[in-house]
Amino acid sequence: MKVEPMGKVRNNFGKYLAVCEDEPVFVTKNGKIAAVIEHIEDSEIEDFLLERSSRFRRMLSRAKSEKGGMSLKKYRTSRGV
Repeated sequence: MKVEPMGKVRNNFGKYLAVCEDEPVFVTKNGKIAAVIEHIEDSEIEDFLLERSSRFRRMLSRAKSEKGGMSLKKYRTSRGV
């Protein structure tokens, strides 16, 4: 786990993207943790969103309740993902 100030991370973002493949990077602002940079695989995106995004969960619930719904593949295509 690394803890680094925002300015240092901003000026060396590529370096910290590489670092986060092995360990999370906690970013501080005014000495307090403000964000975390964490490596994620494409295959883990849905799980990440389900765990952390109430908006994503509501969207899935709404899609399931609508007649016909929308597959994840169709949604991704419609959003350019």
